Amino acid sequence: MEMARSMLQEKHLPKAFWAEAVYTAVYLLNRCPTKAVQNMTPIEAWSGKKPSAKHLRVFGSICYVHIPTEKRHKLEEKTEKGIFLGYSTQSKGYRIYNLKTKKLIISRDVEFDEDAMWNWDEEKVERQKCNDS
Repeated sequence: MEMARSMLQEKHLPKAFWAEAVYTAVYLLNRCPTKAVQNMTPIEAWSGKKPSAKHLRVFGSICYVHIPTEKRHKLEEKTEKGIFLGYSTQSKGYRIYNLKTKKLIISRDVEFDEDAMWNWDEEKVERQKCNDS
């Protein structure tokens, strides 16, 4: 639960996304080495294969979901803005909160801006400030 809480706080996400944060934390922990299974990842111990980390993204970051040509008109936007909330279990896709429709969608065709976050009060994208001491 502490990992999920930290993930929500880092990107200033509302508590309404706590279940997505917990699910993503478990997904990540299952892909991290642990002493409990002799310095392997739980996924590796179960399947015998090392999991890939190439698809991992920063939880809560701003992303842009591509809208297929057949679902938009010529002069309309090619992407919709969203917030990355995790990984799909049904397909090789990402779980995205669509900021326009206020719905959770799954998509593979996503561009990520991991240094940005959503300002819920002003409803706009902000650059994340570094907390260097």
